[in-house]
Amino acid sequence: MLTISKPLSGGQARTYHAREFAAKEANYWSRDQQGHSEWQGKLAQQWGLKGPVGSEQFARLTEGQHPETLEPMVRHQPAKTYENQFGREVTSVEHRAGWDATFSAPKSVSLTALVGGDERVREAHRESVRVALGELERYTQARLGNVNAPELTGKFAAATFEHDTARPVDGYAAPQLHTHAVIFNVTERENGQTRALDARSLFGSQQFSTAVYRTELASRLQDLGYEIERGKHGQPEIKGYSQEYLEALSPRREQIKSHLHEIGREGAGAAQVAAHRTRDAKEIQSPTEVLHRHRELAAQYGYQADWVVSKALAHGHRQEADSPKMAQQAVTYARDHTFERSAVQDERVILQAAMDRSMGQASASQLRAEFDRRTAQGEFRVVDGPPGAAGKQYTTAAMLRMEKETVARMQEGNRTALGNAPLVEPRTRTEVIERHPQLNPTQRSAADQILQSREKIVGLDGVAGAGKTTTLSVIREGAEANGYTVEGFAPTSRAAQQLSGAGMETSTLQLHLAKGQQADTGERRLYVLDESSLASTKQMHDFVSRLHPNDRVLLVGDIRQHEAVEAGRPFAQLQDAGMKTVKLDEIVRQRDPELKAVVEQLARGQVGEAVGGLERQGRVHEIRDPAARLDAIAQEYARAPENTLVVSPDNRSRAEINARIHSELQERGLVGSEERRVTALVPRQDLTGADRTWAARYQFNDVLLYSRTSKETGIEKGEYARVKSVDAPDNLLTVVRADGSERTYDPRRQQGVSIYKEQERSFSVGDRIQFTAPANDLKIANRELGTVQSIADDGRIALKMDGGRSVVLDPKEHPHLDHGYAVTSHSSQGQTADRVLIHIDTELGAKDLINNRMAYVSVSRGAHDAQIFTSDREKLPQALSLDVPHRSAHVPEIATGAEREIAVREPAEKVYTTAEHNRHWTPLNEAVTPQEAQQFAWRRETGTIQSYQHTETGRYIHIDGVSGQFYDRHREHITVREALDFAMPEGGVHSHSKDLPRLGMEQQGYGIGI
Repeated sequence: MLTISKPLSGGQARTYHAREFAAKEANYWSRDQQGHSEWQGKLAQQWGLKGPVGSEQFARLTEGQHPETLEPMVRHQPAKTYENQFGREVTSVEHRAGWDATFSAPKSVSLTALVGGDERVREAHRESVRVALGELERYTQARLGNVNAPELTGKFAAATFEHDTARPVDGYAAPQLHTHAVIFNVTERENGQTRALDARSLFGSQQFSTAVYRTELASRLQDLGYEIERGKHGQPEIKGYSQEYLEALSPRREQIKSHLHEIGREGAGAAQVAAHRTRDAKEIQSPTEVLHRHRELAAQYGYQADWVVSKALAHGHRQEADSPKMAQQAVTYARDHTFERSAVQDERVILQAAMDRSMGQASASQLRAEFDRRTAQGEFRVVDGPPGAAGKQYTTAAMLRMEKETVARMQEGNRTALGNAPLVEPRTRTEVIERHPQLNPTQRSAADQILQSREKIVGLDGVAGAGKTTTLSVIREGAEANGYTVEGFAPTSRAAQQLSGAGMETSTLQLHLAKGQQADTGERRLYVLDESSLASTKQMHDFVSRLHPNDRVLLVGDIRQHEAVEAGRPFAQLQDAGMKTVKLDEIVRQRDPELKAVVEQLARGQVGEAVGGLERQGRVHEIRDPAARLDAIAQEYARAPENTLVVSPDNRSRAEINARIHSELQERGLVGSEERRVTALVPRQDLTGADRTWAARYQFNDVLLYSRTSKETGIEKGEYARVKSVDAPDNLLTVVRADGSERTYDPRRQQGVSIYKEQERSFSVGDRIQFTAPANDLKIANRELGTVQSIADDGRIALKMDGGRSVVLDPKEHPHLDHGYAVTSHSSQGQTADRVLIHIDTELGAKDLINNRMAYVSVSRGAHDAQIFTSDREKLPQALSLDVPHRSAHVPEIATGAEREIAVREPAEKVYTTAEHNRHWTPLNEAVTPQEAQQFAWRRETGTIQSYQHTETGRYIHIDGVSGQFYDRHREHITVREALDFAMPEGGVHSHSKDLPRLGMEQQGYGIGI
């Protein structure tokens, strides 16, 4: 795999070169103890650097100097201290000399090359590193300052040093083949100008380059006659070594794993920190002592390396594989896998998935060629990416078609709106609303606007806790009074159940779609789709495609909350495309004024200010030790468990918190002391639909639940089976059914399979339990909660559900159970509690789980209180400011003329207050001249973002009303000039054109800061 260090200073790089990179102690397994080094990269070639790395040229490059002429190529920046956007004091580093990118061979490969003595394997590693570095270089970017986006150059210079010794543990240095590639902090633009390298381009290509290295290595090893199997982390391992032998030769890995377990961390970043903290002083035993130690281990385990090498030599070169066919299958898998959960993907992600699937059966270049061929045929489509993207961005033809058709159906409904009757006649509308004096002005206005709407598809976008269910109850009443049958849907069982509180029949969106196209009876129906932000593009497309002429749709949601797990953001996209959308923006949930102010700030995207408010209110608690932090959450929960919700971003910490709360409640006597251990099923959420067709992604003892009957396998709907074995080369699974019989089948031939792992849970009387899958025979929805009333001797559990019903279940028949104390942020959406306890570990490996949506959803659950327990209060604002929105493949065209008037018109009764008008227009007026502002029409407000459309070109600009920052349609930061260059007529000069002096603009009073 590839790891990349933090930036090295010039002094660090030169010290490493002298003490480690070029040290003979790092190469005990080489015949002459001299490590291989060489120059790599287009810049090195351009400068005439080739062959072994010289210390003089290396030292010059660490100082940003030309290796031959000594001319400075990169301007040195002295270290300085400043206040960042979150109000924290930050000290920048001195000149960055470069980065240490290390390619490490899998353990079995190291043993074969070094202990087995097969120099061909060492050369295979060397060649694979060269190819992977070349692919890493392809995405190199120049850094052009903090304002401008980085520029793709595809050039760098690197010095590589090959080592064959791991860091010592108790003096013993195990064999470990790896290559350090020092990538210098310089690149060259197309005009010949040298600039500093943008490190994000390196780290953004890290996983991709790892996949290239693995693919090339696997391919070359198989060419040499070695049999390859997939390792636990996807690495190619040579067959023939026992796991015990590999572990005995990996003392360093076990040292790191032990430290990670002690500190309660996981992930690549944490492992890198642990590796640094657990380093022994590099005082290795003598070569004789090290080799003697290894000969003892080799003899103890039967000289496995010698046997593996001799078998490969006898086997000879592998037969020619059908690489084109393998490349075709791998790219198909990559398409289905990567686009299931994202409508737009970077080419590196797509190719990485294809390489993972092929495991050396096709080379990296063959896979890229297959991808390019299918792109040329139109299967993959290039789309605009965010400014400064290193890799091209792609979508699929199928995704683009679904998004376009969904938008077109909405816009067609808008175009015919003038000829439609309002949803509810004026007199009925007035009577219904007057019967509900409990509505606040915002709810009353929203209900009135929707009831008088004429469009086929209308949106209701409401902030968290605005009382959407109360408003929907009035809308349902009005629609029914006007002859409509009202049905409600939601993407989750819990949301559908809560929607029923508005007095309508409800079900999940998935269940509605599973019924297929229904006959048109001519009946007038109003479909209400709640939590629309959780609906995927495919679901929304299927939903609107089945509408009949007399059907109306109300899409309800909050574009600031979590989006669908699967690809797309149709609720936001439809609003972007001109869907009539009514706002519900007055919060009624929070009873505490200070907490309400924080939720309002989060709804506007003001994360830093919101966290600062929670700090001042004493609601942020820093506990650095992970175990102590989880204990503190459990103790706080147990102090007042009634109507308290715990939210944690990932399932691992959520399960740990649940277990600790259970124990804490036992210690306090709040739940029974006697426990019943239950084997629960936990879904493997790492698998996509494409993964479920690939046998290698299944693991021994996985439990499978089949939702469809298969005549081919004879497996019935609702049946469980257990994985007995996996035949990866032939893509076959062997499963054991409940009656003990076995079935072997190709998973591509069996649809509707859910995959689970078994985990033990301990339940006591008084425990809160949640269902993690629907129990249809008990009429219990997914995520429904209950409390344990009793546990019988035979293990049957009696529950009192939160809805008031009593049920009795056998955990063996209903194994989808978990404690109901802590939930993930995604699962918490739609819930309300008196108080919420939020766990945020800023060092969590899965960084994208901690973001602004998680902050907004989690904090807004609490009506009276919200407490955050974090590992680092300094890093908290920045961690929670991360924005991870889905992207759309299709950017809708804005209608023109009369069509535009219909698409974006406001209700006739809508008159903006002076405060609203100022909020809408001030960001634009402060950024451009009055003459330019007159060319734009204000269109919508999304959080703190104000959107304006140019009346001639129809193109949009988006400005954050708080910070003045401009954004493009992908929600990426852009400059004022870039925004106006895009929106204004082509060839026109504006106040931020690069050829106008900025000083003159500011003197006229048109600067951003005025």
